[in-house]
Amino acid sequence: MKRNFYLIFILVAGLCGAALRCTCLLYGYEAETGLPKEGYLPAMLLVALTAIVVIVAAVLSRTWFQPCAEKSFEQLFGGMPWSGILCLLCGIGMAVFSVQGILWLPDQLAEQYLFEGNEIIMPSPLITGATALVWVLSFAAGMCVIVLSVWQRGKKPAGKRTGLLTTIPMFWCCLDLIMVYHQNSGNPVLSDYSYTLLLIIAVMTAFYSMGGFLYAAKRPAARFFASAGVAVYLALMQMGGMAVWSMLETSGMGILQLLGTGTALRMDIYLMTGIYLLLQLGHAINRSRIEAQ
Repeated sequence: MKRNFYLIFILVAGLCGAALRCTCLLYGYEAETGLPKEGYLPAMLLVALTAIVVIVAAVLSRTWFQPCAEKSFEQLFGGMPWSGILCLLCGIGMAVFSVQGILWLPDQLAEQYLFEGNEIIMPSPLITGATALVWVLSFAAGMCVIVLSVWQRGKKPAGKRTGLLTTIPMFWCCLDLIMVYHQNSGNPVLSDYSYTLLLIIAVMTAFYSMGGFLYAAKRPAARFFASAGVAVYLALMQMGGMAVWSMLETSGMGILQLLGTGTALRMDIYLMTGIYLLLQLGHAINRSRIEAQ
């Protein structure tokens, strides 16, 4: 029962965080300067909530889930006949949004144009190539999720090749982390992108932990339960809050113009990834309870 409480805690915290994040985006900025209001209570509560979630996830993963330390990959992640279908749909969603990112690459590059007088400064070939590679790796990550979901619905034993399916999403997260920071490094409002950076790091750690079961990493179970829980919270809070805010601001229309093509597609993909990790986390918690009986 107490392990189920962890999942409920993450979901409730994520929904509360999404409400706070949406409130901050709607009312937490000065109309004249566009900068955050000093001492704005919802923003302070959101920082405190995020810190609490990270601490609780770290502590509970090493206490309540300590018996899972010796579990194998098959014991925690195998046997997903019905929830595996939902994981499969998440992978398909990631792949579809990634294809959109590739097709809309010219629009994303146009959003990065700089204007100095009558001169237009276009993104460098390095940035252009890196942006395209992010979407290619994102598509590959979606395909890995699809293949991994198909394996989880079957009964074949996992091998090191299965671990490769968690490695490619890690490379995608690494490059996306660099690109998000590059695109926002000149932004004085840290809250505009800091939560997204934390989300990417948590997702990367969750996939790393899943692969750690197959590569003899130390304490992969504790790391997975902590990172997956934090990733689900951040996906609900940051991407969910941004989605609600953008719909309220535009009445459901013009979201691409408000957020930008790349940001909107990234939001969709990480929402799909968050749902996927939520399903994996819930399944692993259920399997750990069954194995303990």
